[in-house]
Amino acid sequence: MPSEFAGRTALVTGAASGIGAATARWLADRGIGELVLVDIDAPGLERFEAACPLRRHVGDVADPLLWDRIEADLGKVDHALINAGIANGCPLVDQDFAEWKRMLAINLDGAFLGLRAVLRVMKRSGGKSIVLTSPVAGIKPLPATAAYGSSKAAIAHLARIAAAEHAGDGIRINAVAPGRVDTPIWTKT
Repeated sequence: MPSEFAGRTALVTGAASGIGAATARWLADRGIGELVLVDIDAPGLERFEAACPLRRHVGDVADPLLWDRIEADLGKVDHALINAGIANGCPLVDQDFAEWKRMLAINLDGAFLGLRAVLRVMKRSGGKSIVLTSPVAGIKPLPATAAYGSSKAAIAHLARIAAAEHAGDGIRINAVAPGRVDTPIWTKT
């Protein structure tokens, strides 16, 4: 039976581990035509294997130059998961300002830059759907998640704005709010 993903290209950020890697594997198992994997973890991206063609982009999602390179490399993208992020468990009064800014840069700026690049390509190539991860910490105030929760709440709002702006282009944009998932994001920080 032919796959609904045959001949399609999907981009996944945070693809070296956790939800990103699981989503990329899910797409590969369902016959995606090509995967574009983005992560700062070069060895993690190299370990990822699939039967479909892979393009790997190693870099910090908060770097606009990374997204310029990815956008230039993409002929088309049909689906995207904007998922890369970092987290910490730190009470607000103990939150270091530099760490706060870094978390917002990766989680929110990275989502903005990725979303913008993917939308530009999709508008040219007729893309279908974009999903941004905006976990429950962005909806429900949880202790010791001020930077993480604030950045993820902003992503949900960014997704709603993008959905309103691009509904006429036929591009579906959603934010999903997974609960706490035991992934490396909680052990890397």
